[in-house]
Amino acid sequence: MSEPEPDKPGSLRERGGPTVLAPDSKSEIRRHIKELFSNDYTVRAASITSLGKYGGEAAEAIVDTLIKKGDDTHALSNFADALAEIGKPSIVALLHALGHVQELKRCEDVYLLESFVELLEPMADRRVAAPLLEQLVKLGRAIKRNHDKQLVNCCEAAKVKIHRILTAVGEKGGLDDLLDMLGDGRRRVRDGVVATLTRIGDRRAIVPLVRLYDIEEHVSYSGAQFIKEAVREIARREHVCSEDKLFKDLTAVEKAVLDKVLPSRATRAAKK
Repeated sequence: MSEPEPDKPGSLRERGGPTVLAPDSKSEIRRHIKELFSNDYTVRAASITSLGKYGGEAAEAIVDTLIKKGDDTHALSNFADALAEIGKPSIVALLHALGHVQELKRCEDVYLLESFVELLEPMADRRVAAPLLEQLVKLGRAIKRNHDKQLVNCCEAAKVKIHRILTAVGEKGGLDDLLDMLGDGRRRVRDGVVATLTRIGDRRAIVPLVRLYDIEEHVSYSGAQFIKEAVREIARREHVCSEDKLFKDLTAVEKAVLDKVLPSRATRAAKK
């Protein structure tokens, strides 16, 4: 009797005894994965439904295939719906997959990581918090050691998506990194940073946002209004008023901007 073939390097099987599928089930999963590349929509749709019935085992096989076809954007798109159909049983395989994207040397590496992150977003599960915090560190290292603007841009976009998920599951462990992305408010920031900070509601974001409002007001009316609402929402939740000592080091110009965004009692009284 022949020895069973050992798992190949890079397989998503976990040590400690993964669920063993019958040979016919394995072949069915492989067949349905192959059919995800079909040009016939009805074939793809039927395969997605079928893969959903195999749960975590199908998720392992799909994610394993994605890792091997990391440069194939067509594959990423095709498999997303299948993993979404499987739902939460996909989480273990997706989190394991994040660890396989170890070096972020090319935009394609970041795209693969970002694809796994996006698939985790609708699941809103607390289990994703710690692994996603690890990805922030990984992306941060890639940004610091690179002068490739395109790669840095890709990494920053991926970080915003991770912060959005962390906020959704109530994890504040990445807040300092998000505040670093906001900076001191003296330059425009990536889309998504302000919205995510608004949902978290940390008072440390208010002063940079006041400065950012002054910049945005000269660029985009809607962007400036969004920042104004963000300041007011965070101030409301953190019980901050315009007389707060938080603003004691603002310049005269910045205090004038503050009065636009978060009017003082005197300003409010004068308008009555």
